[in-house]
Amino acid sequence: MVSGPLIRSDTLSIITIMCNRVAEATAFYVGVLEFKIKCDEEVNGHRLVVATPPNLVEFTPQSSLRFKAAATERDRRAVGNQAGDGVFLQVESDDWETLYERLKTMDVRILDREPRQEKMFRAVTVLDPMGNKVNIVERKTTTLGYVFMKDCGDGF
Repeated sequence: MVSGPLIRSDTLSIITIMCNRVAEATAFYVGVLEFKIKCDEEVNGHRLVVATPPNLVEFTPQSSLRFKAAATERDRRAVGNQAGDGVFLQVESDDWETLYERLKTMDVRILDREPRQEKMFRAVTVLDPMGNKVNIVERKTTTLGYVFMKDCGDGF
């Protein structure tokens, strides 16, 4: 009898962001949020750009963003409306102060007057160039350790 893996790790691999121009999405996610381009090539006559979060630890589960220029009417309706009125993405940073200052200096539209101060982190919601809401959340290593220990309990 073949058994399954001892530890399962399902991952969300790629999230597509519809945009009018790939350059505007790249300018925000790569230029402002400092995502790293993993792929930038032409495939079947379309530009394919895939970017991952900065400082990604490669052995952890990861997600990438794919920027796709709207090609059909349905695509065009999705630009800036991928989550309706809700938050489309949450980006977590362990260098929140630097990222928050970069958001302010690069004229990113910040929806909160001041960062939201939660019990264990700070957060702010911004709009990407397409109009999607993106939460920028402070992620502290101590918070991750706390969450990890809470999930694993004393049996770790």
